[in-house]
Amino acid sequence: MANRDDPDSSDAVVLTHALRALRMRAGVVLARLEDTKNEDVASLLNLPVVRAHAERQEIGRPDAALQIIAQAVRDTTNATHRIVADAVLGLGVLADVYAQHGLDDKVIQSLRAGAVGRRRATLLANWRRLHDAMGEPSIEPPSDRTLRGSTEPEVLRQLARRLIQPGPVSPTAGPLSSASDPDPPPTAPAGRVLVVGGAVMDAIFRTRMIPQHETSVPAHDFTLTPGGKGVTQAIAAARLGLKVSLVAAVADDPFGHEIVQHLRAENVDTSLLKIVRGARTPMTGVFELSLGDSIAAVWRNEKEISLTVRDVDLLGRQIAECDALLLTFEVPRETVQRTLSLAHSNEAHPIIIVTPGQPHTDGRISRPALAQIDYLVAHAWELERYRPTDQDRFDADRLGEHFLDAGVGTLCLLGNGGGLIYSRTAPTIDRLPTVSRSPFKEVSITRDAFCAALAAKLIDDGPTLTAAIARWVTAAMACAAEDFSLATTMPDRDRINRKLREAQNF
Repeated sequence: MANRDDPDSSDAVVLTHALRALRMRAGVVLARLEDTKNEDVASLLNLPVVRAHAERQEIGRPDAALQIIAQAVRDTTNATHRIVADAVLGLGVLADVYAQHGLDDKVIQSLRAGAVGRRRATLLANWRRLHDAMGEPSIEPPSDRTLRGSTEPEVLRQLARRLIQPGPVSPTAGPLSSASDPDPPPTAPAGRVLVVGGAVMDAIFRTRMIPQHETSVPAHDFTLTPGGKGVTQAIAAARLGLKVSLVAAVADDPFGHEIVQHLRAENVDTSLLKIVRGARTPMTGVFELSLGDSIAAVWRNEKEISLTVRDVDLLGRQIAECDALLLTFEVPRETVQRTLSLAHSNEAHPIIIVTPGQPHTDGRISRPALAQIDYLVAHAWELERYRPTDQDRFDADRLGEHFLDAGVGTLCLLGNGGGLIYSRTAPTIDRLPTVSRSPFKEVSITRDAFCAALAAKLIDDGPTLTAAIARWVTAAMACAAEDFSLATTMPDRDRINRKLREAQNF
């Protein structure tokens, strides 16, 4: 047997040869990886890390291999190696970085051209600019002969070594760590949920009043904790026993490490995270009152942290084949629309639950994209951009009709104590039921609990909203509100069922 500890083992030599062969023509694309009779392809598909990722994500090995290679290139510490591997293999995983640094779209597209010769020519012609985008000093480009004869072989050799033996797992390791991640609890019921959203750190100041302009107020408590709708909804769904993966961009900094460890502690799969080297974790500053009322300022750090269309394209199989998709507007508008499209790529699509927060500032998602949403779970202020042009003031009923006309299956307009329901599939349900003696405060975490509970019950009972489901998800909101001050804010199934039994007594 080959010694995998030896960087020049026969396994490494074979895999390097496979990568060199696959760089030709279109590069490493899914269509080529599906040619399982090809010996070079087989070398990739049989890698332990690929087999483990395929099994964990319940996808085919070709999809798993493409995701593993893409993350391995992103994780490469040497910027030149990262740039060269991305270009010669035609992966396009650095396209968002290049776009953010002003590279022309024609250049970015040429780096994914269907011919390796064109990709090389573009790489060499834009060598300095590509390194500038990576935050590296401008260096002299190699000659074409040097690129082919020594740079590319060394880059692919190092990549092969990383794929064969990923080495120590970093706190933010993505798919390359999947072989060593703990398995989900064996008691978890069927139900696979994919959450596509944001991952931030919340700096929460708890005060008795919100400071006025040019004033300050004392805070009686302060917490710095992982947050973001993506993180919170993923944890809420995992608490309900579902098999949950989070798709988000996470910085490879101390706060990013904390986010990933927090997710793992809550049994959320982190192997689909996009790890961004050299970036800073986005932050949300929150002033929070005792009942959960709050105001917040969000720093998304969009120039460094972004989930792009290419990122979700790599996960197309998981998106299309999950049981429920929870999607938030924390990701760019074009990524939201592409994710919805991917979710509908199979005849039987997952249950799609969308949270329109934070609202996009660069426009609305398209009408065809709206028609792909099963459940839109919103606060009224988040939908201001979607208000009909002839509506001078907010009118919930007219707004509900507007979204149903656009093709949304069900609009859940949440408020204190419950909310209004506008539905094409459940027209007899017009509001959420009362499950508490006193109305609870509807805040961000109660909406996140609602979305997770809705996904869980729709998976359990079927994709159509019923009175029983509406009651259960409202109870989940009430539990999150009542347990607001506890460490385990998000309820499990037992907690929700207890709440429903209590509600029967009044």
